[in-house]
Amino acid sequence: MRFMTKTLELNQILEKIGTYAKSDTIKDEILALEPMTDMALIERELLEVSDMLSLISRAGVIPFIMDYDIHELIRYAGLERLYSLQEILYIRLFLKMERDFHAYFRNYQKQKITGRIIDQYFEVLHQHAPLLNYIETKIDEDGQILDDATPELLKIRHGIQKLDKQLQDRLSKLIIDYATYLNEHVIVLRNNRFCIPVKDAFKHKIKGIIHDVSASKQTVYIEPEATRQLTQDIESLKVAEEKEIQKIIALMTDAIAEAKESLKDNLDTFLRLDFLQSKALYAKSIAAEKPLINDTGMITLVSAKHPLLDLKTAVPISLELNDQLRILLITGPNTGGKTVALKTVGLLTLMTQSGLLIPADPSSNIAIFDQVFADIGDEQSIQQSLSTFSSHLTKIIHMIEDVKDKTLILLDELGSGTDPNEGVSLAMAILNKLKTYNIRMMVTTHYSELKSYAFEEPHMGTASVAFDKKTLKPLYYLQMGTTGSSHAFLIAKRLGLKEDIISNAEEIYKGRQTDLAKVMEKLNDEMLYLERQKEKLKTSIEEARLEKASYQQTKDKLIKEQDQLLENIRTKEESKWKALRDEAHQLIDDLKSKKSLSHPEIAQFKYQLNQTVPQSSSYLIEDELRVGDSVFILPYQQYGTIKSIKESDYRVVFGNFDLV
Repeated sequence: MRFMTKTLELNQILEKIGTYAKSDTIKDEILALEPMTDMALIERELLEVSDMLSLISRAGVIPFIMDYDIHELIRYAGLERLYSLQEILYIRLFLKMERDFHAYFRNYQKQKITGRIIDQYFEVLHQHAPLLNYIETKIDEDGQILDDATPELLKIRHGIQKLDKQLQDRLSKLIIDYATYLNEHVIVLRNNRFCIPVKDAFKHKIKGIIHDVSASKQTVYIEPEATRQLTQDIESLKVAEEKEIQKIIALMTDAIAEAKESLKDNLDTFLRLDFLQSKALYAKSIAAEKPLINDTGMITLVSAKHPLLDLKTAVPISLELNDQLRILLITGPNTGGKTVALKTVGLLTLMTQSGLLIPADPSSNIAIFDQVFADIGDEQSIQQSLSTFSSHLTKIIHMIEDVKDKTLILLDELGSGTDPNEGVSLAMAILNKLKTYNIRMMVTTHYSELKSYAFEEPHMGTASVAFDKKTLKPLYYLQMGTTGSSHAFLIAKRLGLKEDIISNAEEIYKGRQTDLAKVMEKLNDEMLYLERQKEKLKTSIEEARLEKASYQQTKDKLIKEQDQLLENIRTKEESKWKALRDEAHQLIDDLKSKKSLSHPEIAQFKYQLNQTVPQSSSYLIEDELRVGDSVFILPYQQYGTIKSIKESDYRVVFGNFDLV
């Protein structure tokens, strides 16, 4: 009784994972999985599954096609036994899968998905392209030998086709010649011979061999003497055909045998990858993550869910067990989530130790245990005629006998099923015994005395499943450090129990309630209030974060648009300046080419130049310029002198030109 996998429903998880396996071999291996205890092996397995999950999320599912078991075929390759055509077809399909896998690997490399542990499996794969090409020249996709598999086979089959045609032609002619003797004008096959159906009264009219007689005795089936030689020739060729086919099969068998070891290596690699991919695909289906692991007994679950629940509606739980808090007592109403919390911790521990990712935040940390014991639910044996109390106690006795350090124990409703006072006393005694070991333990209870006991004992703590007194419904999540009421009165009210009965029960309860119980109940109410305020604060912080992110996104967009606008303006201005410079230079060249100009012409050129050149502000570099300063005028590539400044207008003289 090391790991109670059935009680904690690990078998159901394995069945789900098995549905993703492509080979029966791996499906069987998955169903037989047992939790490991070696930290290094567990960590490596978790890393490889996590790597595989990342790979298939980016590169897609690996193209496995293993609807048949090829183990035995590869094992007896080269053992002086010819493969059948069907077996060679399976080998061909396996080699095609290899080819597809290499294509997948090349795509994997192109995406530069490297540095992963599972790279080792891709890197050791052997290439068998020549073997596949050879087999594809011999058999088709249905496993039939191709006509041109060898020149000799092609010659034989052409001969058979030729003789078949001659035979059919001759039989057709005989049907016409013997039409009056026949019951039907057809050719029939009897004893693998082509025959014609002759009326019994005329059977002596046709030379040949009788191969069959009809049930009515009215028809005899005769192979005509005229076709016997052709039939024998065809049979001879078919014998030669079969010999040639066996020769081809032998050649293919030898070729496969030569690649036996590398084929076996590839098969082992494919099976390992199928195993990892099956785990990864299930992990993807439950949004699982790789947890941290430790050997110090620490269990830290963050936003964990039970994978067999509806993950869309399941409420995540968070809890912690460590060296200071070794035993956790969980209280609260029925159907509030206490048992689910136990099962979640137990199942996620077993999944982790089986190399499986878990539906929890990746910051979760799972201890590796040598044993996981659980007594959950009423699994008593009818054959043993055990009561609920006896059934639970029998299991606990076995746990106490087998307990040792590094054990996780999960007990549901410890001490229930008998007299409450005796049950509480027995529960305390069991806890006193078990806490002497360095174990981790979770216990659910309704007993108030156990709640007080947990507060007083070192290394013990409490948690409760939250309950909403307004809606009278459980909230399912765990509150660490609190004790929960069973809320029997509120639940009774919700179910319709009469008010006077409930009021009377409350009065009786108040009279029996201790001061400590009252303080604990008040503390729980305050904790629930603080938890709600905490959730509201988290919501506000998240909303503020999203608003800030939206603002930053808008800001970045505006800056980008501004930069683009400025770039467009700059590009347009550069084009404009270039055009202006070209036009100005053309005007200057025109002026220089004129030997003599009249005053009206000079005035016209000055007007054109002033119209072409932009205002001084667009081509003068303003840096506290003063009258008399020398400036360089970009469009004309010449220096000029400032003669006057009026506001933003500069009067510049260069050569014979006077510009503003």
